[in-house]
Amino acid sequence: MSTFLTHKCSCGSAIALRLASRRVEDFIFRGTDEEAIVYIIDYYGEGIKRLIFTYVKNYAQTDDLFQDFLLKVYQNIGQFQGKSSLKTWLYRIAINTCKDYLRSPINRIFSPGIKSDLIKTSQSAETQVLKKEYYQQLAQCIFSLPIKYREIFVLRFYQDFTIKEISEAVGIPESTVRTRIMRGKKKIQEQLGGDGFEEFE
Repeated sequence: MSTFLTHKCSCGSAIALRLASRRVEDFIFRGTDEEAIVYIIDYYGEGIKRLIFTYVKNYAQTDDLFQDFLLKVYQNIGQFQGKSSLKTWLYRIAINTCKDYLRSPINRIFSPGIKSDLIKTSQSAETQVLKKEYYQQLAQCIFSLPIKYREIFVLRFYQDFTIKEISEAVGIPESTVRTRIMRGKKKIQEQLGGDGFEEFE
C-alpha cells in the first residue's frame, strides 16, 4: 500500500478537492448507490486509508477496516441529506469504524509497528535524506500520542481539515479541538526537545 501520511496539500489541490466534493455530492443525489461509492473511493479513498492507519498502525488491518467503512457508507448513503459536507460525514463514519474496532477484543491480537516511510515530503530527494531522521522522530511522536490527540493532528495538519470540520467529524466542540491541538503540540515539543512546531503552524 502507498504511503499513509503526507504533508499538507497545496492551496491549489485543496481547492480542487473542494470542487470535486461538490461534484461528488451532486452525483450522489443523481446516480445509483454503487456509482456514488466508486466516486467516494476515487476522491476520498486514500485520505480515509491514511486516517484509518493512524488508528490501527497496521497495513493489513487498514485494508480490512476500509472495506468495513465502505460497507457502512453503502448501507447508509441514502441517509446523507447534505446538511453537513460529504467529507465530514465520510470521515465521521471512518472514525467511528476505527474506534469500534479498537474497543473490540480482536484488536488485541495485532501488534502493529511504525514503518519508516510514514511521512512523505514534497521536497527534493536531497532534502528528504537530510531530514529523514527528523521526520522519523516526528512520526514516532505523532503515533505515540493518545488517539484523541492523534486523530486531530492527522485531520488538521495532514488532511487540511478546518477546526469546524474536525469538530463535526469527531463529534466534539471546536473549543475542545483547539485545546487538543495545543496540548498535542506541547507533548510533541517535549518529546523532540523543543523542536517540531515548524510542521504544525
